[in-house]
Amino acid sequence: MAGYTFLTFPEIKRLLSFYDLGRLLKTEQMKGGQANSSYKVNTEKGVFILSVCDEKNAEEVDCLTRILSHLNQNNFPTSRPIQALDGKLLIQHEDKPVYIKEYIDGVVVQDLSEQMLFQVGQVVSDLHSIPPLAIIPDRFPYGLESFAELNSYQHPYINWLKERVGFLQQEIDPDMDRGVIHGDMYWDNLLFSGDRLVAVLDFEEACHYYTLYDLGVCVIGCCSDNNGLKMEKARAFLRGYQKDRPLTDHQRTQLKVFIEYAGAAGSFWRFRQYNIRYPAHELKDYYKELSCLADQVHAMDSDKFLEYCQV
Repeated sequence: MAGYTFLTFPEIKRLLSFYDLGRLLKTEQMKGGQANSSYKVNTEKGVFILSVCDEKNAEEVDCLTRILSHLNQNNFPTSRPIQALDGKLLIQHEDKPVYIKEYIDGVVVQDLSEQMLFQVGQVVSDLHSIPPLAIIPDRFPYGLESFAELNSYQHPYINWLKERVGFLQQEIDPDMDRGVIHGDMYWDNLLFSGDRLVAVLDFEEACHYYTLYDLGVCVIGCCSDNNGLKMEKARAFLRGYQKDRPLTDHQRTQLKVFIEYAGAAGSFWRFRQYNIRYPAHELKDYYKELSCLADQVHAMDSDKFLEYCQV
């Protein structure tokens, strides 16, 4: 849900006064984004994105901007945060943290081709090879540990979620590899120029966590449509990932459960967001898309699934 915070032209001009970005020329509120209010700002020195963080505190946003800087230093294609005049990477608007990053020109594509998905797999592999910063969180912000937040609510979905928790806790191997993950790599967080992937956006959920969870998110978020999971697309993504980072036999066996985990976690976030935290009638059933995908993966024959992972 975009637009939690509305900024006027004078307010944006005041916020830009903390940076050396030249005179403000024009602004445009950005569509999309479900935890930030973002504005595209044109100044004398270029084009930037100003984001007001509606759901994260200053400590969390400081971590985010430092992660983005770290990724840029490792030549990963993502937004570069801009330092304020005092050398810091964030400022405040009322009680909310604000940061500015360079604008990257490109478009989001919902129906990704297999060529595009191969590139996504390669860039996720590159991300998992980057050493983590000491400050990066070691738990996923809406992973299994968070699901119990909903236990006091009465709703059929809560019963479904409890069943998933029992299954996932039993099936997930806690010793699986961990690394820097994006955690929310859906199609709308990827920028393309033509058929070429130019940037991965929105690292708000980045953490040091199971790398297979990131693969699960990509399969759920980039390789499905209204009719369910598209395994040929998933296979193209996995080919790209395994070009330089082959999965072990045990990882291939665990991948199915991590895809289900990603679907369950995404549905949890959507249910909590649009039925409890910010009730929105038009989005109250938004969680069902991902819970249905999780059910689809759960019902898959494990041997047939493994065949698709043999790329």
